[in-house]
Amino acid sequence: MKMFYIIFIFLFISISYGTNYDFLLANGPTYVNGSSIYFFPYGDPRYNIKIKLLRVDPHEGLWISVLKAKAGVVIGTHRHYGQAYGYTLKGAWGNLEHPEWVSKQGDLVHETPGSVHTFYTDADHGETEALSFIWGAIEFLGELGNTLGIEDWRSILQKYIDYGEKNNLPIIDVTYPKSKVPDIHFHHQNKKEL
Repeated sequence: MKMFYIIFIFLFISISYGTNYDFLLANGPTYVNGSSIYFFPYGDPRYNIKIKLLRVDPHEGLWISVLKAKAGVVIGTHRHYGQAYGYTLKGAWGNLEHPEWVSKQGDLVHETPGSVHTFYTDADHGETEALSFIWGAIEFLGELGNTLGIEDWRSILQKYIDYGEKNNLPIIDVTYPKSKVPDIHFHHQNKKEL
C-alpha cells in the first residue's frame, strides 16, 4: 500500500508541475473561415475528387475535411485505424460492403476503428460533398489486401501545403493546437494564421 501512495504522489507532482498542458487549451473558440480554404485534388485525377482540409489536430490525430466528388465515383478500399464520422452535406454516398444504407444529405455515418470498406458516391444524386472527422490513419488497400498507401493528418496536411505552394495559393495554417506541430514548415510567402 505504501508503494501505491509513493506512485500516486509522484504522478500528482509530475502532472501538476512537470508537464505543461497549455497547448491543449484555446483562449476561447477557434474559428475557421471555410471560404478562405480551397479544395485541392485528391487521389486518381480520373475521378476528380477534391478535399478541403479544415483542421488538423496532431494531439488527437484528427483531421477534418470536406470531400467533394462527382456522382458515380468509387474510391479505393480502405481500413480505418481510428474512428471516423461522415456527415453528408449534399449528394449521397455509401460503402459497397454495406448495401443496406446510402448516406444522403443530412445523414451521419460512424465508421469504427478497424473497419474496411469501399467508399462510393451514388450515381443518382449528383455531386457529393461530405464533412469528415477522421481520427488516426486510413490505409488504402489493393485487390489482394496489400497496402497501397496510408493517409493521416500529417500526410493530408502536406498535400494541402504542397498544392498551395505549387499553385501560389495562400496557405492557411489549419493546425491546432499550434505548438504541437513544430516540424511542419509553411514556406509559402502568403501563409496566413487563422
